[in-house]
Amino acid sequence: MAKSKQKLEAQKLRFKGESIKSIAKKVGVSTSTVSLWSRDIKLTKEQIMQLEKNSKDPFYGRRLAYSLKQQSARITKEKKIVNDSKRLIGDLTKRDLLIAGTALYWAEGFKKDKMVGFANTDPEMIKFFLNWVLNSLDVSFELIKLRVGINEHHKYREKEIQEYWSKITNIPLSNFYRPYYQKVSWKKEYEHPEQYFGTLRIRVLKSTDLLRKIRGLIEGIKISSPH
Repeated sequence: MAKSKQKLEAQKLRFKGESIKSIAKKVGVSTSTVSLWSRDIKLTKEQIMQLEKNSKDPFYGRRLAYSLKQQSARITKEKKIVNDSKRLIGDLTKRDLLIAGTALYWAEGFKKDKMVGFANTDPEMIKFFLNWVLNSLDVSFELIKLRVGINEHHKYREKEIQEYWSKITNIPLSNFYRPYYQKVSWKKEYEHPEQYFGTLRIRVLKSTDLLRKIRGLIEGIKISSPH
């Protein structure tokens, strides 16, 4: 059984109120794996009472309370770490944005082509890149062209996916090229196929010199980094 199918089956059983041990045995994975997969599933009071009734361990309920307490502590700790880290960054200056965008292009941008290009599935990264291109590199909005890459299994959602990226980027559909389709068969079953929105490819027209400038910015980061 594929791992994704095992996960779906385990979560279905947990929603029904089955115990971690029972699910692990039925699905064929470890109890720790089932626990991880179902950690966000909250059981009803009736389900919890039934599990306690079925268990011969008189301390089962206490273990559950302890587990929930540990889960709460973990979530609190994670939030604190994330918030503390956000404060370390603070507000970006123009120079900060220039450097951050250059580093992003160094990692993910198209460097062997004759035009500036970038592709990603992350909406926040896409928005950051566009902000960098428009504000740090002074690119004219009219030169931005977009194209969506979609797996052929989602061809029927073409309009929905393009409208999604148009809303994310605030760029009208008139600036989109026709989508291209990836003819790749997925072997695994995705839990939420409706949340798939493909890959957005960004192109900047007439950007040969701009690409040279970006290469120079990347070289600037290289020589300025501590050795």
